[in-house]
Amino acid sequence: MDFAKLSREDWMVGGGGILLILSLLIFGWYSYPSVTVDGTTLAGGSIAATSAPYAIWGILALIVTLAVVVDLSLARFSPATVIPTTNLGRDMTRTAAAGVVALVLAIKFFAHVGNFGFGFVLDVVLTIIVVAGAWLNAQGTSTPIGRARSQ
Repeated sequence: MDFAKLSREDWMVGGGGILLILSLLIFGWYSYPSVTVDGTTLAGGSIAATSAPYAIWGILALIVTLAVVVDLSLARFSPATVIPTTNLGRDMTRTAAAGVVALVLAIKFFAHVGNFGFGFVLDVVLTIIVVAGAWLNAQGTSTPIGRARSQ
């Protein structure tokens, strides 16, 4: 694997996608404060995006993000591998899939508004990074990381 051939946008999609997958599974999307009932304090907590309520939207976002990362990996490290795509090409199909992730997370947001935790904010930022990187790749504006700075 030659990571030197990856552009900045590839790192946005691949690295951001991997971080988004981890964030969807680990960090709390919703947080709940502790509550005292009859003198007994019940501990608060947080639940990840793939947990209830409306877990299906978090799980769909996870699956599509995984598909985006795998597709980018295949495109960069095994370009001879042929997978189904749309008439717009592989990069634009990947961009559309990243857009689906953003749409699914927006649906989860509107389905249950309130009590958002750190994971929600992190997922929003990472989703923006992944979608922006995929869009820039599809537009052909990839920036090589190893290019000379003084010219």
